[in-house]
Amino acid sequence: MMRSCAGSLGRILEEQGYMVIEAEDAHSALERTASHRTSLDLVLTDVVMRGMSGPELASRFMDLHPEAKFLYMSGYTGEFVVNHGLSEGIPLLEKPFTRAALLRAIQTTLQTR
Repeated sequence: MMRSCAGSLGRILEEQGYMVIEAEDAHSALERTASHRTSLDLVLTDVVMRGMSGPELASRFMDLHPEAKFLYMSGYTGEFVVNHGLSEGIPLLEKPFTRAALLRAIQTTLQTR
């Protein structure tokens, strides 16, 4: 699992047995995973980030790791998020969220085809 957000999310996910690759922004995420040899199951990313949006990251990332699934998260709602080009079929976890909601969203996303 790779995520491009900072904070306690990494600890929560590692406590659940996930391998986490953290990146401070989308560009770093692409760099850190470009030569990653094993499959990456899930990318957890904000929709709105400096330098590159979550949907732009998803588009570039899928070229490198087409097997990866995405889960967006955002504190923004409604038109603002829609205007950032959300990809159809990629779920959105709205902030603030609980630990249980995060883990449920990850599990659901990983189980989808």
